[in-house]
Amino acid sequence: MLVVGGVLAVGIHRQVTHYGHDLTGFVQFGSFFAPHTHPPAGAVVLSGGAASGYDGQFYYVLARDPLLLHHSTLADLGAQAFRANRIGYPALAALVSRGAHVTLPLALLSVNVAVVLALTAGFALYLRSRGRSGLWALALGLLPGFLLATLRDLTDPLATAAALGGVIAYTRGRRWPAGVLLGVAVLTRDVMALVVVAVALDGAGRAWRERRVAGSARRVAADLAPVVVIPAIAFVGWRLYVASRNRGALQLSSALHLPTFDASLSAAFNSHPQSVAVWDVTYQALMLVAVVVALFAVWRNRDAFSIGAALMALSLFVAGFQPVWGDTRDSLPVFALLLTAGLVNRRRLELLPCVAAAAMTALIPFAIPGVLTG
Repeated sequence: MLVVGGVLAVGIHRQVTHYGHDLTGFVQFGSFFAPHTHPPAGAVVLSGGAASGYDGQFYYVLARDPLLLHHSTLADLGAQAFRANRIGYPALAALVSRGAHVTLPLALLSVNVAVVLALTAGFALYLRSRGRSGLWALALGLLPGFLLATLRDLTDPLATAAALGGVIAYTRGRRWPAGVLLGVAVLTRDVMALVVVAVALDGAGRAWRERRVAGSARRVAADLAPVVVIPAIAFVGWRLYVASRNRGALQLSSALHLPTFDASLSAAFNSHPQSVAVWDVTYQALMLVAVVVALFAVWRNRDAFSIGAALMALSLFVAGFQPVWGDTRDSLPVFALLLTAGLVNRRRLELLPCVAAAAMTALIPFAIPGVLTG
């Protein structure tokens, strides 16, 4: 955890220095959306080629009004209103801000830092309980998606941590905590619903294998019910609530369009400076390797981790890719679940792309200007 904390600390220090010690820089307000997102007075607002800003600005808007009590919240989001479906992260940041009496920019950053550190420490304890070295937790905590998403106030650290924690709790027989964690996951990123599907498929497989045992189907269904029903209610219920606050209009994610992987690869080749292009093309190659390995993994071990990794891997082909930032955040749950599957099932092949992806964090100072360097 100290190593992961050190990397986060260096990245945050470099970035906050770049932004003149103003934490609103992490929110990534853009001048194009500023009339609608209403940045606080004196906030860092990007212009020029970065005038669109990044996703953190929309989670800032939601964190100001997580219950959508003001109609202006969804109106301000406009075409980005689908992000209201991902309320988990901004709602938690709002609670931290009000409970600790800190600004929203500080709360948004603090939530992600706390999540990454807690996940790394918790994963190390989990591995030790299974007779594995806790050092493997570094391969999880050092994944580039955790660092880069933290530096832009994005939802992915919380979504991935909740999803992975939920599956771990499920496999350890802790049904209600698993359901709650998966509920948080689906309220933080829509695509985490696939992890809930993975758990349901794992339960269906278990019921099939035990079909000749009297009462096994009922027992499996009882075990599975809270793990699937809680996130399902959260997923559907929150969307209906958003629709009720938005004059009955359901908000669908704009990420559901094909094809995007080829376009992402082309954009990566055209990234500037050239070092970013090299880093991202290499990372995308690892993503493709992870997809293949995940599909092999689910063929050999149809457990919740392997099924989840495979489903998330397939989702990469319908995700809205963007070079570096998009690639690392969208692939984060794939690597996290695949790493866990490899460690649980003791298969080295599943560990290799995950370790390689985590190792690429060490190359960020040389490839991506301004992240870990001044």
